[in-house]
Amino acid sequence: MRKKDMKKILIIEDTDFISDNISTTLQFEGFETAVAEDGVQGLEQLDSFKPDLVLCDVSMPRLDGFGVLREIRQVRGDSTLPFVFLTAKSEKNDMRRGMELGADDYLTKPFTTTELLGAIHTQLSRNENVRKNYEEQIEQLRGNISYALPHEFRTALNGILGYSDIIMKLTEKGVIDPDIAEIHDMAKDIKASGKRLHILTENFLVYTQLHAIHGSSEKMAELRVNRLESPNTLLKDVAEMLAIKYDRLEDLKLDVTTDSTVIIASESFQKAITELIDNAFKFSKPSESVLVRSALIEEYYHIDIVDEGIGMTDEQLENIGAYNQFNRREFEQQGAGLGLAIARLIPAVHGGSFNISSSQSSGTTVSIELLCAPEQP
Repeated sequence: MRKKDMKKILIIEDTDFISDNISTTLQFEGFETAVAEDGVQGLEQLDSFKPDLVLCDVSMPRLDGFGVLREIRQVRGDSTLPFVFLTAKSEKNDMRRGMELGADDYLTKPFTTTELLGAIHTQLSRNENVRKNYEEQIEQLRGNISYALPHEFRTALNGILGYSDIIMKLTEKGVIDPDIAEIHDMAKDIKASGKRLHILTENFLVYTQLHAIHGSSEKMAELRVNRLESPNTLLKDVAEMLAIKYDRLEDLKLDVTTDSTVIIASESFQKAITELIDNAFKFSKPSESVLVRSALIEEYYHIDIVDEGIGMTDEQLENIGAYNQFNRREFEQQGAGLGLAIARLIPAVHGGSFNISSSQSSGTTVSIELLCAPEQP
């Protein structure tokens, strides 16, 4: 096997004979290896060696395994690099914490060569499947774009061109005296169509940008320098603004008393919650409540948006994404399906999470978590 085809394994272990044995074994099996004696050195090797998988001890000087994993997953935003903990039997109970931070697997010392190779091959194979699925999704996305975007552009443009053509003909022929009310209604429809097209264009650009950022750990790290103080104020303002837009202020239920400073720009935060709260009103009826609440859960600022609307089936939940739409005939105003995709990506690129649960005719709950900014010393 040529060296460029070898899979690279980074071993972060402070016990020399263990790291040497693992390295020798893996080299014999056709892997390229690099060894670091603690977490700080491991992160340095991560940048220069660019491994396909990381084997990492839990207890180490300077920076332990949890710190390494947190740096990779939350700070650098790399959610795909396979990460396997090496743990002593006495540390086995701590592995729940590691799995919650994003570890893929763990091996309890002492482990056999078979166990080591099995864990490595499993994670590399799983990562390869994820990559293939991603490529398939991109291909599907291209196909969906070719269908959804032309439809949305044509719908908006037909309104703009059709009504503007009527106004021009009425003006040119002088057939009737311009009826101020009629002209006003036409102008109103033209504006609505133009606004729809503008929102679609802006969402397309935002989604494209977020998708590019999500594929780059460097860009995500740059993004996470932003801070938003007191997000509850913006959350409440957006919720009330949208409730007024839909003339449903009485349906809005607010529980946003717990506040924090979060790692996100105000524009991104506003975009995510606007899309989600707008959907809650759009896909529910007057008199059905829309609950918006916030809470602090460990180091995360947590938001729930709960409606009592039409809900979604399990199949629809599985197929949520850009340019995927449901019940198009009943909900023509839904756009190109970009809003929910954007709202899902925004927490992801900021080190947070997104979750949605729903059942048909029973409503939908969307939850997002954003990292709280560490307190200044």
